[in-house]
Amino acid sequence: MNLLSSSNYHNKQAYWQSLIGLSCLVLLALGFVASRALISIATVVIFLNAFWPANIAAVWQRFRSNMFGTWALLYLAIYLISFFWSDNKESWLQVIQLKIPFLLLPLGICSVPLEKPGFRKIFYISTVVISAATVLVSIGIFLSDWQQFVSNYKLSIPLPTTSSGDHIRFGLWLSFLVLLGFYFWHFEPGFKTNKWLKLIVWGSIALFIIYIHILSAKTGLLVLYIILVGCGYYYFSQRVNRVVAWTLPLILGALAVTAAYKLAPTFKTKIDYVILEVKHVQEGERLNYNLSDQGRLITYDIALGKMKTNGVLGTGAGDILDVMSEGYDEKYPEVPQELRFVPINQYLLEVFAFGWILGLVPLVLMSFTLFFDRQHKGQFFIGLGALILIVSMMVEAMLQVQVGIFVYLFLSMWLLSFKWQQLPALNKQ
Repeated sequence: MNLLSSSNYHNKQAYWQSLIGLSCLVLLALGFVASRALISIATVVIFLNAFWPANIAAVWQRFRSNMFGTWALLYLAIYLISFFWSDNKESWLQVIQLKIPFLLLPLGICSVPLEKPGFRKIFYISTVVISAATVLVSIGIFLSDWQQFVSNYKLSIPLPTTSSGDHIRFGLWLSFLVLLGFYFWHFEPGFKTNKWLKLIVWGSIALFIIYIHILSAKTGLLVLYIILVGCGYYYFSQRVNRVVAWTLPLILGALAVTAAYKLAPTFKTKIDYVILEVKHVQEGERLNYNLSDQGRLITYDIALGKMKTNGVLGTGAGDILDVMSEGYDEKYPEVPQELRFVPINQYLLEVFAFGWILGLVPLVLMSFTLFFDRQHKGQFFIGLGALILIVSMMVEAMLQVQVGIFVYLFLSMWLLSFKWQQLPALNKQ
């Protein structure tokens, strides 16, 4: 299909809507590595792109093909109604402004006809090229003074990555692209036969796996190994029994970790750092906010203590940081203001803010809605993608920052778009 020929679309509005939507997706990927302002602009444009009158039915068909968008709106609604029990209205307004993409992005991405192979291919290749360029720049900076950067890791100073410096989300992003590489190789037309597409897929998988070990962001490493073990199981399960199919990837994963520890100095430094933190905890020493994982545990300790007095509806969206700050004053007064955080676990944070029911229901429904579609031939990979997003939110409060919200919604909708190929009305058009 020639994407630039208007004769391949059923009307002019479909032509312009499709090209504008695809351009916005590429700009969103570019904005992630280059400019948060570009993310904001592209988010608004792609949302408005959903409202071309002649094609609103197709957009709605994609949107209602899965309940994810509906649960995203429910999630936003909980934050809105918490106005009534949030004391800090100014903070509440700031949080609401941050959460607006839950309204804009799911519907906006539904304006792009990703049920068409040509659009999926350009979207994937563009994102891979943008990400690979960022990785190569980061590697170049690392090689310019690698000994200094290895020393910096002992102080929890990461490599330069994206313009926002969010190495945690960048590691997750690259791990997700590794998963998509396996998916495109197995299920997308042309990727097993075209030598250039094969080079893009396997070249990017190799580059990203190597770089994730150099970057050594714990979240990225964790989800990468979940992906590699899961994809290993998928490969071996078609050839041997299930027990062996699970055992082989676990053994290979352990060997890969051992090799990375020996060969990648940043990875070794990160592992040694984690071992040091574990020893501190095992010896019963007071949690030290200067150690990153213990800083995380401090937020858990404060949040779980405060939840006993927060009431059924929690703190409300506006008072999360205020109540946490009170907890710091009571239990960890030595922690400076700039190192006082909200609970660094998205599920715990939601319960802390809104109670068990209002806090967990929308987020859990969003998290698990991508699992349920066994008819799709690539559902194993889609479910694996949904799993790594869940794991990411269990170790980070990723929905409390702009880049984290963008990555979560962007990657979730990308997974969801693979299921649009099953919609008869869209494929007929």
